[in-house]
Amino acid sequence: MRDTGYVLDVPYPHHFQRESTPLWLSFVASALGIAAPDISAPYSWCELGCGQGLGAALNAAANPLGRFVAVDFNPRHIAHGRALARAAGLDNLEFVEADFASLAGIAGEQRAQYDFIVLSGVYSWISAADREAVRHCVRHWLKPGGILYLGYMCQPGMAFLSAMQRFLRCRGDSVAGDSVARLQAGLGLLGRMEQGGAGFFREHPAAGRYLAAGRREDPRQLAHELLNAHWDSLHVADVMAALSACGCEYIGSATPLENIDALSLPGNLLPLLQELRTPAERETFKDLARNQSERRDLYQNGVRRLDEQAHRQALLDQVVTALPGAPEGGGIDFDTRIGPVQGQAGLFSPLLGALAAGPCSFAELARLPALQGQTGLISPALQMLAWAGHIHPLLPGEVATERCRSLNQVLCERALQGTAYGYLAAPSLGSAVAADRLQMVALRVLLEYPGIAGRLLRETIWTLLANAGGPGEADLEQRLLTFETVVLPRWRQMGML
Repeated sequence: MRDTGYVLDVPYPHHFQRESTPLWLSFVASALGIAAPDISAPYSWCELGCGQGLGAALNAAANPLGRFVAVDFNPRHIAHGRALARAAGLDNLEFVEADFASLAGIAGEQRAQYDFIVLSGVYSWISAADREAVRHCVRHWLKPGGILYLGYMCQPGMAFLSAMQRFLRCRGDSVAGDSVARLQAGLGLLGRMEQGGAGFFREHPAAGRYLAAGRREDPRQLAHELLNAHWDSLHVADVMAALSACGCEYIGSATPLENIDALSLPGNLLPLLQELRTPAERETFKDLARNQSERRDLYQNGVRRLDEQAHRQALLDQVVTALPGAPEGGGIDFDTRIGPVQGQAGLFSPLLGALAAGPCSFAELARLPALQGQTGLISPALQMLAWAGHIHPLLPGEVATERCRSLNQVLCERALQGTAYGYLAAPSLGSAVAADRLQMVALRVLLEYPGIAGRLLRETIWTLLANAGGPGEADLEQRLLTFETVVLPRWRQMGML
């Protein structure tokens, strides 16, 4: 295995990003007026840098029409992913152990084979040569009309972190222990520097906020982010130029809020934005306006824009559902990077009220009497609600109920034994939902005893947790009641039971 300077001694934590799913990418592309690959017919999806493979497994379980390929150069990661896929019976998922240079060496001899290629974070954590290797793969593998999802650390919001990352690398070389121990020693020293009034922290208050947030993060994730030999926060204009050379053009953000300028930028800056013409200068301007620290870019191999009628039909065909805990009416405060944004009750209350009763198509929502005259606002409102985690699009066509339950059974059993996966497959969403250990143990019980409910359900969960070492939470009874009354009905609606 080639030495890439990447952290190998601790595994990357299990992770999932909704933005990586074919349905989410299609949902956002449709809102942007872009024709995405057809996910109601067989398609292919590839993740470059898949970690331990949880995200790929969740995607494969919830999307039976897709062929999924997950790539990582860490043998430990690939072994875990293969074992998980095998235990869940996922026959549409393949794991490939390879580094980016090796992949680039064979990509030119292969045909375009993927409708979706996704990378989450890793593009900022590899060398310039490996980034070129990734682009070489994209150039040869992404089908015409295919979509690339690229998540990376960006300027200017992450500019401060370069100096800290270099210090942590230097400090780590003189500290015994694994990467987590070396990271924590370095972060502790940086914390003492901040308390001592170091000039760097006075000039860069974002660095102090980053340290505070890091104390709440999984240290394994931070080790992978901060202790690699290569780390860079990238300029969007440079990324756009490099991908344009691969035939891929920027179409928007996988974060829906960032595609709505009026809601994601300070209002007094909007006239200045109108003076800019090229996508590169507009996106750079937006990054400066938001002090953007992370981007989730969407690129398409040969942009395929929908005409007005096709765009309208694509929106009308969308069906969305409320997620557990979604508000059922009233106005909403959206916590955005530029501060709170008020969602008007006259628009959001009818939408949320209708969705509280069950899934609705865009066409059904447009017919609501309270929304007459506001049809043009429905799509951005739905994008905002999806971004905030209140709603999610529904998967068209076949729903893989049994496949998802098979994977969920494996995840729940391992959660009871102490593995923190944090997500469960949701068939009707073609995606996954966040779940804590208590909720995963509850689903394990319900998958085995579908008719159990009430106090008997809660007592069974309590007993399982106690036998596994005890939950240690004083509010367990209330959390169990909330699960049964708020979360469980939505999970049943999603086909998880």
